[in-house]
Amino acid sequence: MIRKMLNAIVAISMASSMVILAFVPQTEAASRKDVLVVGMATSDLISLDPAKAFEFSGVGLITQMYDRLLDFPPGSYETPEASLAKSWSVGSDGRTWTFKLRSDAKFHSGNPVTAEDVVYSFARVVTLKDQPSFILTQFGITPDSLKAVDRHTFQVTLDQPYAGGIFLACLAAGVASVVDSKIVKQHVKNTDKYPSGDMGLTWLSTNSAGSGSFILKQWAKNDRVVIDSNADHWAHVPKVKRVVIKEINEATSRRLQVEKGDIDIAWELFPDQVKALQGNQDLNIQKFPGTTIYYMGINVKAGPLADPRVRKAIRYAIDYDGIINNIMGGAAKQINTFIPEGFAGYTSKIYYRQDLNKAKELLKAAGFENGFEIEMDTGDQTPNPELAQSVQNSLRKIGVTVKINTLVSAQLWPKYRAQKHDMIMARWGPDYNDPHTNAQPFTDYTARQLSWRNVYYNEWTSGLIKQAGVEMDQKRRIGLYQQANQVIQEDGPYVFLFQPLYQYGVRRNIDGFYPPPSFDLWKLYTISKN
Repeated sequence: MIRKMLNAIVAISMASSMVILAFVPQTEAASRKDVLVVGMATSDLISLDPAKAFEFSGVGLITQMYDRLLDFPPGSYETPEASLAKSWSVGSDGRTWTFKLRSDAKFHSGNPVTAEDVVYSFARVVTLKDQPSFILTQFGITPDSLKAVDRHTFQVTLDQPYAGGIFLACLAAGVASVVDSKIVKQHVKNTDKYPSGDMGLTWLSTNSAGSGSFILKQWAKNDRVVIDSNADHWAHVPKVKRVVIKEINEATSRRLQVEKGDIDIAWELFPDQVKALQGNQDLNIQKFPGTTIYYMGINVKAGPLADPRVRKAIRYAIDYDGIINNIMGGAAKQINTFIPEGFAGYTSKIYYRQDLNKAKELLKAAGFENGFEIEMDTGDQTPNPELAQSVQNSLRKIGVTVKINTLVSAQLWPKYRAQKHDMIMARWGPDYNDPHTNAQPFTDYTARQLSWRNVYYNEWTSGLIKQAGVEMDQKRRIGLYQQANQVIQEDGPYVFLFQPLYQYGVRRNIDGFYPPPSFDLWKLYTISKN
């Protein structure tokens, strides 16, 4: 019996290796050395179109397949550098930006990258107006404000001057990726939503038309994404021939597979998995402070949650220390701000620690001395279900009964956007590397990034953030963010929990891995295998 089990295990292991190797082109050596296999949670992958993708996995993959005018260098996230644009300048009006494009960049099709492609790419985003479009439309960009001065000169006029590096940081975001206009135009489809044409939105959801370091080979939904090296990239030719992103949503499964060598990198391990890998000579544990913020969203539309005293009671009821120590194993830091550590404007001030007596007093003052029943929705990926259970236990101590609904991403986020949750356990990662990317969605409720924007509205915070977006004095700008944060802490619809320390399991034969603060800043082309 034992021998049969061992034979079965060997067979499974061989089959797994054969599946991976099956993705290697026949013209290449069938060797795992040519293939980088990464295990990560990708159940949020909805689209590969730069104009639509807004989830972590989608934006991360877009970063590998497309180039942008500017980009952040590997391991550095402070100032963007030249990419498709070799130089840029702003006019005396502070509104008109001119970008000189490099002449040697080519799309995967072989077509040259031109200023017309940049115009078309940006026009797609602002015309389609899908989830991430605000990253460009916030500057007043319209199709009429875009211009191809000549084949390699692109010009864009903003509606007003904007602060510091906000605009340039946004040009390094996934939504600003440049698509091959000649290819995309061949795949325009008329739909009910876009009767005059979807500008390739349907096709690009599952295909690619970029110029990046990797070329899309296959997307097997709920299984894997395979991308091949672009040997003709103008600057960053990958050091491996193929990358397989395996969908492994359970952190324990990622740990087991990297331990066995079935994958080369286990993305986002949690303390229990890291502890289990201690002393393994075949692995390194690499750590990097993430910029993601875990938070709980509260729908203030009706019922007890509409009362700011109830929302404050919930904040005082939560066992923050227990979450960080028991669920996150100390690999996290409590924060009470929408700006993560590492960004300008971050404050270490803690407004709330668990105080059950104060929480009960606030409920009594609001007329809910006997508590109430409420529902909380959460994703199915660790640590969100565990966080929801912790909040459930904490709120039970002040008389509030919480029913937890665990949903897959495809169910969770449409419900969020439709404003159907009572409460939701969620996380937010910056869309671009500037504090405004967090300040705007959490405080300016005229913006379009987060749900419940039309339910909770605070004119004061919205005004502060609009002012910060055009404030040229950095010190004053930071002060505006901090003022807005104080208001949100008092009565806003969010409970900020912690900022995690990301931990990765990496096989020792892997070189050139630079742990990023988020997947969209990861550069796969730097990684090699020995």
